[in-house]
Amino acid sequence: MRLINLPADTHICCGLLWDGLSGEADGPFHLVIRGGRIHEILPAPTTPVPGSLDFSACTVMPALVDAHVHLAFPESGGTSASKNATAYPAAGVAAVRDAGSASLFGHPPSPPLVVTTGQAISKAGCYGANLGQPVTSLSEAEGMVDYLASLGVGQIKVIASGIFSFTAYGKIGQVPFYAAELAVITARARLYNLPVMAHASGDEAVKRCLRAGVHSIEHGYFLSEESLRAMAASGTFWTPTLAPVAAWLNSPTLFPSLSEHSREVVHRSLERHKEMVALADSLGVRIATGTDAGAPGVPHGSSLKDEIRLLTSCGLSSARALRAATATAAAALGLAGEMGQVLPGFRPYLTVINGNPLADLSSLERVEALLLPS
Repeated sequence: MRLINLPADTHICCGLLWDGLSGEADGPFHLVIRGGRIHEILPAPTTPVPGSLDFSACTVMPALVDAHVHLAFPESGGTSASKNATAYPAAGVAAVRDAGSASLFGHPPSPPLVVTTGQAISKAGCYGANLGQPVTSLSEAEGMVDYLASLGVGQIKVIASGIFSFTAYGKIGQVPFYAAELAVITARARLYNLPVMAHASGDEAVKRCLRAGVHSIEHGYFLSEESLRAMAASGTFWTPTLAPVAAWLNSPTLFPSLSEHSREVVHRSLERHKEMVALADSLGVRIATGTDAGAPGVPHGSSLKDEIRLLTSCGLSSARALRAATATAAAALGLAGEMGQVLPGFRPYLTVINGNPLADLSSLERVEALLLPS
């Protein structure tokens, strides 16, 4: 895999091009880059353009985006956020959205581009202390927003529910914040132009978050059709994070640790979630890929292709699953117009694949290059 920093003015030839929105790839094409942005896309000339990058045997597509990772996890083995970040370019991933950790860390070296959270805001005594800073009052939560904004984070993360049970189907941990409290936190973040991503499983937590006007729902296990329709109407992003639950069923190290009863509960929970993802897609919910990388059994970088495959197992076409990992995920990160699509005006964050991923998702294993703008 080659990591190529593109000159501000250059040319790229490709056998196939997928723009991040269309139902299929087409080509061959010739991309003209001027001033660090895609200037125009032309039919491939009959003779090579001198000095152009030749990917005539490959597919050029938008660089991949993972909208939910934990760069500081796992905490054992001497890993660090910077070390974990290095796994993403080899997988064709140019940008990630970090979802919080207990300890603050600086911006890892780019690539990938990292939209930072710093520390998630949770309520003391409830789930989430491992992801950030617990608060005991609404004023403390507002103070955390002020503090995180002063550090230059790219978003605010709030823990609006516990996690779902592996032993009691459909049971969710405590819902710690009222809708009115979430609305105050969201309004405070809005003062700094910071979107709010909300960890929320269970329909009550999801509904409270939607009423508060959060930017994205993370996980969303056991939400309802009513909530999905509200998400579609409001344009709220949903990052369903299938990979961390599927890992418990597929990992040779995690699966044996589950009792037979827990295996059944986890399997039912995942199948129900997949049904809701299919429904969300049919309703027009903006689904973004997020792997929860750093969770048990979910490696950094390479797990994004697994999340994309899991979306297709829900019934999404390859094109729609890949859109969740490019155009939609980039928009969830606040990067719409900058990356996630191969169109004039966008910056050339591009992944080069040996093969056509829209026809064969396994070709995502064959990343030839990650192209980045100067």
